[in-house]
Amino acid sequence: MKRLQFLTFLILIAGFSYAQEKEITMASLLEEMTDRASLSKWPAMTYTCKQASSYSRESKTRNTSEADGRFQPASGRDWGKGWFENHDFSQYIRTEENQGRKEDVMFEAEGPGAIVRFWATFGGVPSEYGGIYRVYIDDDPNPVIEMHNQNFAGKAGLVGKPFSFYAPEKAENDVWRGRNLFLPIPYGKYCKITYDGEHVYSHIGGWRGHYYQINYRTYEAGTRIESFSGNTMEKYKKDIEFYGKKLMDDPEPKGDQLTRENVVIQPGDELTLKLKGEKAITYLQTQLKAENQQQALRSTVLKIEFDGQTTVWCPVGQFFGLGYKPNPHRSYYIATTKEGNLASRWVMPFAKKATISLINHGEQQVTVQSLVVGHEAYTWDEQSMYFHAAWKETRGMETELRKDENYIIVKGKGVFVADNLTLFNSFPDTTGINWWGEGDEKIYVDNEEFPSHFGTGTEDYYCYAWCRPQWFTSPFASQPIGEGNKTPGNTSNNRYRLLDAIPFTSNFKFDMEIWHPYRAKLNYSPATFWYAFPDAEWNIAPDPQGVKKKVALKIKDVTGL
Repeated sequence: MKRLQFLTFLILIAGFSYAQEKEITMASLLEEMTDRASLSKWPAMTYTCKQASSYSRESKTRNTSEADGRFQPASGRDWGKGWFENHDFSQYIRTEENQGRKEDVMFEAEGPGAIVRFWATFGGVPSEYGGIYRVYIDDDPNPVIEMHNQNFAGKAGLVGKPFSFYAPEKAENDVWRGRNLFLPIPYGKYCKITYDGEHVYSHIGGWRGHYYQINYRTYEAGTRIESFSGNTMEKYKKDIEFYGKKLMDDPEPKGDQLTRENVVIQPGDELTLKLKGEKAITYLQTQLKAENQQQALRSTVLKIEFDGQTTVWCPVGQFFGLGYKPNPHRSYYIATTKEGNLASRWVMPFAKKATISLINHGEQQVTVQSLVVGHEAYTWDEQSMYFHAAWKETRGMETELRKDENYIIVKGKGVFVADNLTLFNSFPDTTGINWWGEGDEKIYVDNEEFPSHFGTGTEDYYCYAWCRPQWFTSPFASQPIGEGNKTPGNTSNNRYRLLDAIPFTSNFKFDMEIWHPYRAKLNYSPATFWYAFPDAEWNIAPDPQGVKKKVALKIKDVTGL
């Protein structure tokens, strides 16, 4: 026994040494980005994921009377106060003088690390007046990237789609879009990102604002990283092209399948498929048909048990990122079609058995036109984690007082990987001032007193900007429907985390500010997705009564009036 323990110790040491010796490069990060199975195991190269942003620096603490959300100005716009202060733009670490120019420092971090998401948008600034982003890495006093802001993120100055894109692609105004960059930028020692636009376009007058969010990884000391340099893009040109295509058009996984077709589920009944062995679900597809299709997408629940533990309980429509109004969209993990075909590519491992059920909690019969469970062999070990999904809804949410609405709290060790939000906005105005999502995300990891992710607005978190209602989709985020953004109606937003997944070792808490300037009621429904070890606990319980309730299609369905 002692000899076996000693050999195990040697194997662990060897694995640790390998992790320390393996070099992180642009290619290895792109490979990790597109390796769906990698999320199901605790990261071999330990890292934290945090966010730098332009959130209001007046938001210092939530434990003060100034943060009660009641603030109303005597005149002019209500910008909030204290914890809910909303000047979430043009906030910087400091301003530097560099070669005769002023540069505002947006981000600064000691390495080793990597930028894994960059998002920005601008207010009141025509594109031709936009400033320059500069990225400084390690000991080089000169920027390795020096580029006009929209070419850096949004256009193809640095890299093209799908790594760089606008959300939405088209809007009424060129400025009213989120500018996204998901190409990883690794650094071995240090990274700083600056912007000089505040000083470049200050002469044009009027209101202006620069909103930004930068998600970044920090690895353990001693991790070997090949820093981004002037020849990185050329060196890894083929890798960028290869993995870009994979993000957009990855074929269905190979493996065995369990299939059921044209099964009618009566109210209160369920359709169940079972798997045995050490495996992983790698593909899950279904298509439902009902007289009230929208209600069926809410009242039909996907429930999955792994090794006897229920870790997935979510309405079908929200599991597949639709909410309850069918509309096509495609991310790297979810794909839906206008015909109603719903497919998932989450890798969901288990050690001994899995039970997959579609449960009809509604009052109408639902026909499962197809249910396909694709599965493959999987080596379950001490680093393996179960896939989780939870759902909740607050009906008739009052927004008179601003508050932080909790999406999820998880106790245990795991990795947060995605979330989506479906809501119905009941404010009756139809002139385009009906925005509900000024609120910021606030994410706390491992007992943080102040969130390591503090955002600039709900639509910014979901990668678009300026409450645009237009449809958009990408491997990383999507808006299948946005009618409730500017007029009364339904909205559904999705965020899928690839390299910007968030590991946690003891607990995880995700709050979203509720910040509706016009104080209207909402039906507010977030779903969250994460991997965790078997002993994890979370605060959202299955809600069979909640999924029975009528989905909102009209204002009176929310207000009762």
